[in-house]
Amino acid sequence: MESLTGKFLLAQPVLVDPNFAKSVVLIVRHDMEGAFGLVVNRPLTVNIADALGDTVESAKDNDAPIYSGGPCQGPVFALHTNPTLGGEEPIPGVYLTTERDGIDLLLSSAADPIKLFASYSGWSQGQIESELAEGSWVIVEGSADEAFSIDPHLWARLHTRLSLSRFVDPNRIPDDPSVN
Repeated sequence: MESLTGKFLLAQPVLVDPNFAKSVVLIVRHDMEGAFGLVVNRPLTVNIADALGDTVESAKDNDAPIYSGGPCQGPVFALHTNPTLGGEEPIPGVYLTTERDGIDLLLSSAADPIKLFASYSGWSQGQIESELAEGSWVIVEGSADEAFSIDPHLWARLHTRLSLSRFVDPNRIPDDPSVN
């Protein structure tokens, strides 16, 4: 199978696992060993200040939510657009880092979009391919705008775009249906 790095996995309605129901997962890495991704549409009730305020100086007054990236515990992950900090680049111009100093720098600079994750999603070798074959997921082209989106209806919007794209060019679908 071709690498899914940089793609979104869109949970199908038949996927009722509470960790992934109605989720949009950005695949950060997909290779022969398995896959690693982040659920981009599941904000937690905990904000950045509450989660990191004692350990990252610039997080103390940040009331933006931290996201649940999936069911696997790990370090704090920061999705960002700052090329000088680098990290894995799943989508051109979108990077991922776990470096504390980098996260501190990103939080202190309001110029770059950032989304923090308290956990991640992981699949062992062949697992994601099996789940795709079962119809649990569909693949959608990833974009920076959607990776950083805070739209609570992102999952539904992507499903609608995917369904309509069979009949209508998705680039012609307005974000606001009232202008249609």
